[in-house]
Amino acid sequence: MKRMTYLAVAAALAAGTPLLAESSSASQKSADATRLLREVRLLTHDLNRDAATLKTYRLNRTSWQAHAHRLALAKEHINSIGERLANLDAMRGSVEPWQRGAIDSITPVAGQLAARTEAAIKYLNENQGRLFVPNYTEHLSAIAGHADQMQESISTHLDLASAQERMDKLRGA
Repeated sequence: MKRMTYLAVAAALAAGTPLLAESSSASQKSADATRLLREVRLLTHDLNRDAATLKTYRLNRTSWQAHAHRLALAKEHINSIGERLANLDAMRGSVEPWQRGAIDSITPVAGQLAARTEAAIKYLNENQGRLFVPNYTEHLSAIAGHADQMQESISTHLDLASAQERMDKLRGA
């Protein structure tokens, strides 16, 4: 699949555009959805690290190039998350209710992350010498906050599903 920008993915999600072909079985789609959600969790961990680093940049005299580099890394992670969310959204009718809940809870946060990251990049491109202006530092704080929120949400959904699976196995044993 051609790499799409995170804004294009957000637009596709908002329009309900399917980005994956239909798979054969509901159980396979559920397994695929769980795999994609786990990938999102891993990517969110990396994004969270980048966002936390960006947030610390508000407090010290880091160069605009360092800001640009870290924002580019965050953008790459958001793009990767967006691609997986688009795939998840395309299969949402065939997945477990908990998976739909996970998709519904993290998709808006991903959109907010994309918007804030895009705004921070735009600001940085236009104002390389003004890194401590509240408008810009608020973007950095928001990116960190949304990354934390996404990581907590996806982890909660996956942990609850794992606990439910263990309970189901115990009941069946």
